Amino acid sequence: MKKKIIYIDEDARYGGPQHRMILISNNLREKFDISYLISDDQNQVFKKKLIRQKLNFKEIKITRLSKDFKTLSKYIIFFIPELISLILILIKIKPDVVQVNSTPHFKALIAACLIKIPTIWVLEDANLPPIIKYIFKILNFIFKPNILVTSSIVSKYYLSHCKFNKKLRKIYAPVSLKKFNLKNYNFKKINRKKIKILMVANLTKIKGIEVFLKIVKLSPDNYQFTLCGGFTDNQKKYAKELISKFRKFKKNKLKYLGYQENISKIISKNDIMVCTSLSEAGPMTSIEGICMKKPLISNKVGIIFDLFNKKNDFCIVKDNNPLEFLNYIEFLLTYPSVRKSIINKSYNIVINELSVTHISKKYEKYYNFAIKN
Repeated sequence: MKKKIIYIDEDARYGGPQHRMILISNNLREKFDISYLISDDQNQVFKKKLIRQKLNFKEIKITRLSKDFKTLSKYIIFFIPELISLILILIKIKPDVVQVNSTPHFKALIAACLIKIPTIWVLEDANLPPIIKYIFKILNFIFKPNILVTSSIVSKYYLSHCKFNKKLRKIYAPVSLKKFNLKNYNFKKINRKKIKILMVANLTKIKGIEVFLKIVKLSPDNYQFTLCGGFTDNQKKYAKELISKFRKFKKNKLKYLGYQENISKIISKNDIMVCTSLSEAGPMTSIEGICMKKPLISNKVGIIFDLFNKKNDFCIVKDNNPLEFLNYIEFLLTYPSVRKSIINKSYNIVINELSVTHISKKYEKYYNFAIKN
């Protein structure tokens, strides 16, 4: 009989963590009985994708941790009742492993650990408020769960004194080589009169959008930029400020497309991708661009730092300098043979290290370890 794995998301707004686990659970569904417990709040996109992939899930009443005063008050008031409710649900399901899909999902961690279910706590943020980091240290000390980090930067942020071991593992987020494949689209040569540059990032401060705008402003007239990415309710004020700045540029200079479902199609229409993120485990969409043979110019973050930082022939920008981004773009355009070499080297690293099959095997081993120990 298959072992039961439960993924718990106290925050069911769709993003990187949810995308990652759909890829993994799809690949491991023949080996494990996998299902999701997700918050019933703002879960429309996540729910739609789970239904489309025919993955089992149950909506639960659980309040996410938030800076918003109203939501935070609700979180505190209902913490104990929601914790008890979650414990009762887990007792009924009797999973072999519970995976807590983000650092601030404290109720999920406490509930699983209190009833002694093997628990894997996924850490992927390296930019949370200090209080979250402090609570993490307390709960980690008390419950000693299995911990999975998604990049070295995340590990350093939370566990600078710890070494990787059987209970603490680094497993990157996977990419779908089937979906993000340039063969699915018509090949397009670079037109030097219209250089198309893409960045995919939600409108949050941590994504370095202000740096991206400086790149756009300082760039030559033949550079055309596209930005894809949505924003959450608590980022609405900042997002509106950014959108007003976007509108100051001519439409053929900067296009803002908002949240997009078919991002692979958009990547296929562009020549170069950039990433100005200040801190994150990924950036996964930028990595997916590499799968489609698009050159990437990126700040030193997450997986980019892990996989490409020690190589001298990759376009890694120091200190998110806008001029350095532009210099790299011009360099890639001026030397097509070097551009092709960088693309091929990047592509080979990604398909060897980050394919869904490769990453799923690491998850499978970790689940079996958690069950046995």
